[in-house]
This record gives sequence, structure tokens and C-alpha cells, in this order.
Amino acid sequence: MNTIRRRLLAGLLLVTLVCVASAGTLLYRSLRKEVNELADLQLRQLVTALPDEFTPGMALPAPEDPEEEFVLQAWDQRGVLQFTSRPHPVIGRYLLNGFDVVEVQGQRWRVYGENRHHFYIQVAQQLAVREAVTAEITLRSGAPLLALAIALVLLLLYVVRRATVPLDRLARAVADRSPATLDPLNPNGWPSDLSPVVQALNGLLAAFGDTLASQRVFIADAAHELRSPLTALKLQVQLVQRATTDEERSHALGLLQARLDRASHLVQQLLSLARFEAGHSAAEMTRLDLAELLRCAVPDHAALADSRNIDLGVEAPQAVWVDGDPDSLRVLLNNLVDNALRYTQPGGTVDLEAAYEHGAAVLRVRDNGPGVAPEASARLFDRFFRAGSGDDGCGLGLSIVSNIARHHQAGVSVDHNPRSDGTRGLVVTVRFPVPPARGTP
Repeated sequence: MNTIRRRLLAGLLLVTLVCVASAGTLLYRSLRKEVNELADLQLRQLVTALPDEFTPGMALPAPEDPEEEFVLQAWDQRGVLQFTSRPHPVIGRYLLNGFDVVEVQGQRWRVYGENRHHFYIQVAQQLAVREAVTAEITLRSGAPLLALAIALVLLLLYVVRRATVPLDRLARAVADRSPATLDPLNPNGWPSDLSPVVQALNGLLAAFGDTLASQRVFIADAAHELRSPLTALKLQVQLVQRATTDEERSHALGLLQARLDRASHLVQQLLSLARFEAGHSAAEMTRLDLAELLRCAVPDHAALADSRNIDLGVEAPQAVWVDGDPDSLRVLLNNLVDNALRYTQPGGTVDLEAAYEHGAAVLRVRDNGPGVAPEASARLFDRFFRAGSGDDGCGLGLSIVSNIARHHQAGVSVDHNPRSDGTRGLVVTVRFPVPPARGTP
């Protein structure tokens, strides 16, 4: 399991191991240098301490320590071997005047030679002896370092475990939360490194709580709004059943059809609102022309406009490019146009406009209907709010528009459109950010 504690421990232990290994290596090299210098000094002193003449049967003291093991040899001026401390292995005469390293029968020797009192004296020592002495001294000297490293590892285990206790406490505190209990975490008593995490979690809990509360309100409002059309449908069905003549039955069926259309429209709007309130869309943003979007929307609403004798037109003299989701923007425009046609009196006008204004791409729907009261303007984008007194519409259109605009980083504003005939009118403006220039698509 790849946890923070294990990663931290692994990193610290690796650093400790590298430091101990580096210290051991430096100690070994330093000791090897000192052992070699001391052994070389002993070889030179051994030659200096020899007598001027070699007598038969002369022997050197037996070595007491491994570092005292050496081979001493002496040759006269004719090259005849006069003395050797060990017959085997035989080391040849190298005629040195100082130190050198030679290899004899696969073994490396440190050799010192010097001419003294008409003799060539040579003393040699195996380098393996020096390496063994160095290793032994290193082990004796490094034992405290190894013990200190083990103590340091145990201390690191304890410190890391203690240092990560707040993480365990934070995990338990978050695990205690549920959709029913989204109380914020206590911001006090945490290490300074965890305080930003606690603040972020509290913000997330608050946002999650607001989302759940909004969903509960949405479900309650949706249930309330669906109850009314369902009750009306039930009454219309009863009227059809009670009709005694074909004329009464036909009239009742017409009313039933209208109620079914309204219920279907409400369900469709609820689905759209639920989709766009999720805050994301599966489609990718593409470059599109708002002017072309307006022109394509007119045929879709021509039947409703003609039935109410409303003049539906487009004012878009040039292409207006934005980055957006075409399907979402069609839903936005359809809701704006549908609202304008529903609330504009017969014989009125509805104008669709697209243009660049003050560094923004603007989509505007303008009508000369009755408008809305000033006190109702602030609530136009609330779910299920209806500015009119009739039962036409379901109060979700502008809420859907607001959510789609937010997804596109666009702003929505509502203004009045006063006319000379006394009508207040309404103007809904959506301002999109202008996309970065990358050539005309």
C-alpha cells in the first residue's frame, strides 16, 4: 500500500543508508591510507635496523601480529642471496631504491629496496595483509557508527509515526461525515501544514451540503409542480368520461391534449434543468456562429409565432463567433424564444439579435410584451418562478438559460424594452467571451 507514511519512511531510510554507507566508505579509505603509511614506515625502519653483517643462523623475531608478517632478503654485490627470512614464497631481486608493488604467483606485494653496507636489502609484505588489517580496524571503528545508524532508524520510525498521527485523525474525522451529517471540521488544533487541507475540506463539505440541499429543494419543487398538472389531467379524464355528446367529448379531449402537452413540456424542462445544473457537458466546445444559430431557430418557432400573429425576425448583419456546445446553446435560445413568444401579446414582435459589443459576443432576444414588474426581475432565474398570472409555462426556462450560460462563462441580464405604445417589453441579453483568434473556421 503506497501511503504517505511508507513513502516518507522509505525516503528517510534510504537517505540514512546512503549516509552510513558513505561514512563507512570514507572511514575505510582513510584507515587504508594510514595503514599503508604505517606499514611502509615499518618496512623502512626494518631495513635501517639490520646489522652490518649477516651471520649464519641469524633469525628475526617471529611476528606477533598479522601486520608484522614480511619477507626480508639480502644479496651481496655479486647478487648472491646472503639472507632470507622465509624460503617461500621466493621473491626475486628487483634492485629498487624505494617502494614498488609487484605481483608474485598471483599475489601482490609491497616491496622496499635499498643498498646498504655493500648489500642490497629488500623487504616485502603482502598487500592482502594490509587489506585484512584495514578491514578489521574499520569494523572496530565502525561498530559505534552502525549502532548509531540503527538507533537513528528506530528514532525515524517513531518520529514519522508521531508526525503522521494528525493525518490519521483527519481521516477519521472525514470518515465520520455522511450525507446526513456534513458538519465542518474543527479548524483549530491542526498542524499548520494541514490547516489549508482542513479549510479546503470544509469548503468542499459546505459545497456538497449546498448541492444536497439544492437537490432536495429541486425534488420537492418538482414533485409539487408535477402534482398540479397530474391533478388537472385526472380532472380532464373525468370530464371526458362524463361527456354525453360528441361536442362535449371533443372539447374535453382538446383540453386533455393541452394538459398533456403542458405536462410533457414540464418533464422535458425538468430533465434539461437537471442536466445543466450538473455543471458539465459531455460535448466538447466548438467554434460556432451565433448569427447562424439565430437564423436556424426561426423555422423551429415559426408555427407558434404565426399562431399568435407575432413578427419573429433576426438582426445579425455579420457572423458572431463563440466557443460553445451547439446543443446546449440551441436549448438556451429555444427557451428564450419560447418565453418571448408565450408572453408577448398577439400582434407583437420578437427580435433575435447577434453582434459584438464592448469586447463581447452578444446574443439578445427582444420583445414588446408586457414585461415584468420591477420586484419580480430579481427572481426571474429562480426555478419554478412565473412572472405572469397565467398557468402557461412551467417557470424553468430562464433557470435553464442561466445554467447553460454559466457553463459557457457567459453572463445573462434582463432589461425592459419600453415602447411608444406604452408596452414595457423585455430584453434578455447573453454576453459570451470572445474566443481567441485562430482564423475564421
